[in-house]
Amino acid sequence: MLKEQLDEIFAGNVALDEEVVSTKFYAIIKRLSPDEAYALIDEAIAYLITLKESEAIAYMLEFISSLYGIAGTNELTPLHEVKATVIDRQVELYGNQFAHNVLNNLKRELGTA
Repeated sequence: MLKEQLDEIFAGNVALDEEVVSTKFYAIIKRLSPDEAYALIDEAIAYLITLKESEAIAYMLEFISSLYGIAGTNELTPLHEVKATVIDRQVELYGNQFAHNVLNNLKRELGTA
């Protein structure tokens, strides 16, 4: 379910509009309970690691940060633990300064910096 919603946001969008992306992300997360948010993190991580466009990567990292915030935890999901170095490499290869900043903020929030 999440993948389809994320595809709708990112597929075919050449220029991502921050306001549109934020509004669509908010529509996904606004009614999530902490447990539901935590359960979606792995799906979001799996989607993130398929992206190669720097703005999309940055927005997905912000989305993941929001999910952790709603979940009220900084405990990494099992998939996030396994894929943390993959995400670092992805941001290194495809990320712009915005993506690097968002990743660094997420790491600080999660205590993994």
